[in-house]
Amino acid sequence: MSNETGQSPNEAGAPAQPFLTVVKGNPSDEDLAALVVVLSAAAGSAAPSGPGTNDRWGAPTDLHRPTWGMPTSYVHGH
Repeated sequence: MSNETGQSPNEAGAPAQPFLTVVKGNPSDEDLAALVVVLSAAAGSAAPSGPGTNDRWGAPTDLHRPTWGMPTSYVHGH
């Protein structure tokens, strides 16, 4: 969504909502950086990681295939 100048509300000077807020305590810059990295990694990426595996085991179309042979086809007579 943009306003008359073609900018989004955050670019137009409206205050941005913070990513996280420290409610209690006094963390160091390194602590905050580590927390941001962990939370960003946990959120994951929006892009898919790649094509999934094509696992056709137990597909309903397998039920419609003809049987290959008789149960006695595998018996070895001596």
